[in-house]
Amino acid sequence: MPAVTLKKIEELPPEMRRIVETYEAWIGDTVFARVMAHIPEAFKAFGQLYELLLNGKVESEIKELARLKLAQLNDCHY
Repeated sequence: MPAVTLKKIEELPPEMRRIVETYEAWIGDTVFARVMAHIPEAFKAFGQLYELLLNGKVESEIKELARLKLAQLNDCHY
């Protein structure tokens, strides 16, 4: 049993729902966003950061290497 349930998309306020739908279109996965939705302030802050990263000048390959390294450092099975 998961420690944190996923927020249902239809339960989210319209602004958060739009962001989750955008994640679905970008990466095809909304699990992280739907967990973060339990804390709206963190959800919005992460959304702003993620948007900057996606629209920034860093190449996708470099971003993926950073994600992999962070997962490794945190003993996370990415």
